[in-house]
Amino acid sequence: MPLQTDHELHREGFIRLALVAPFLNYLKERGIDPRPALDTVGLSADQINDTSVYVHSELVFGLLNGFSDLAGDRYLGLRVGEAFDLQAWPPFATSLQSATTLFEFMASFVRLVPQESSSVRHSLIVEAERAIYRIARLQEPAVAPVQVTGFGAAVYVRLLQSVAGDAWNPGEVVWETRYIAGLPPRYAGVQTRFMPDPGMQLNFPVDWLFRDVSKMPDNTPSKRLGLDDEVTIVAAMRSILRDKLDEPDLSADAIAGFLGIQTNRLHKALKHHGTTLPREIKRLKIDLAEDLLRNSDRTAAEIGAKLGYADKAHFTRFFKSQTGMTPTAFRSSSP
Repeated sequence: MPLQTDHELHREGFIRLALVAPFLNYLKERGIDPRPALDTVGLSADQINDTSVYVHSELVFGLLNGFSDLAGDRYLGLRVGEAFDLQAWPPFATSLQSATTLFEFMASFVRLVPQESSSVRHSLIVEAERAIYRIARLQEPAVAPVQVTGFGAAVYVRLLQSVAGDAWNPGEVVWETRYIAGLPPRYAGVQTRFMPDPGMQLNFPVDWLFRDVSKMPDNTPSKRLGLDDEVTIVAAMRSILRDKLDEPDLSADAIAGFLGIQTNRLHKALKHHGTTLPREIKRLKIDLAEDLLRNSDRTAAEIGAKLGYADKAHFTRFFKSQTGMTPTAFRSSSP
């Protein structure tokens, strides 16, 4: 495992491992054991808490994607970014102390962020009517930084929304990335566009650069985000069910038994989350099927069996009804 310390920071492609801590804490607060993903890359929780340790960016991308699989949440990075305490992030806090406008803030932020990572280059581009905050990757990633992209979208959209205040109009903001799977369409009302470059960028009206950041509200997330029992139950359910989709009994009673809670508690959590058990099971089956079709050489029949379908035809009908494509066509179209 490639580990580096402070004096080797500027070797290209390395990230401060402590930046993974918000993801680790998010999982732990929701009762999800991160160790299977950590073991895969040969890391421990203690290493993540060591701010002097740097690892190659590819390792971080794979680890965070692994955390997403454990949580059964394709938008894990987005949710961690929404709960992330911006005020506790040194580049953010330091830049905010001396800035009076968004332009001054970003000029300082661009200078400080490279201390956290040498795998990307941040820049602010000012045009006549638009401003672009760009995060360019210095290397073509071999592992798709899907969860990192979702995290970045949440953090920078929050930042921009806070500064814009009453002028905020999400229809005037564009988030561009190759890895659009990291966030849902029209996230927070913002336009999402594909771009071939492996980096990401936020495009917004240039006038916003001159807004006063001294009135920025406190971005510290509510304690409720980490202590919401309903969210914890649903997240744990998604994590557990991912390996139990071939079980003959996936009733509410059976799943509540897996979780060690009463059935009515499970129903309450699902209702609070705005979802239902059949919807969650269907979503997990599609997520797992798509993942296996993209990243394994298993046959459609083998994947169907893992999802609880006794024959390939039944699985094919289900998959096509949800995606509009047969498993074979989906695999052929995947990069």
